[in-house]
Amino acid sequence: MLDKYRSARYKSGGRGERVGGIRLFDCYGLVRAVRAEQYGLPTLPTYAGVPTDNPRRVNVALREVRQGLQPCGVQSGAMVLCWTGELALHCGVVVPLNGLLGVLECTVDAGVRWQSVRSFTAEFSNVEYFT
Repeated sequence: MLDKYRSARYKSGGRGERVGGIRLFDCYGLVRAVRAEQYGLPTLPTYAGVPTDNPRRVNVALREVRQGLQPCGVQSGAMVLCWTGELALHCGVVVPLNGLLGVLECTVDAGVRWQSVRSFTAEFSNVEYFT
């Protein structure tokens, strides 16, 4: 399942469009695609016009998305909303790998990567899970 996303590249505002056969995502675009494509969950709003280098707009958009979801525990397909202080600035999606749950994310520096829940959550002041 993860292989089709691991070859993707980071692009601010990326929602999975293909360029030269490579899919382009930002963190939210990856979450949006994985939840819909792998788990059959309703497609989240696009928010394609929100630049990832504008923390205020990212925070507002992620808080809006959160309003339409239900809080949950760590489970496959859950959106992980990541807080830095009072700002929601990043997100990922919970997916299994080799029988372990972890978080798939897309960042400028690392591209698409999977981390254990413990490693991923250690990077933020708080995380919340939603389905």
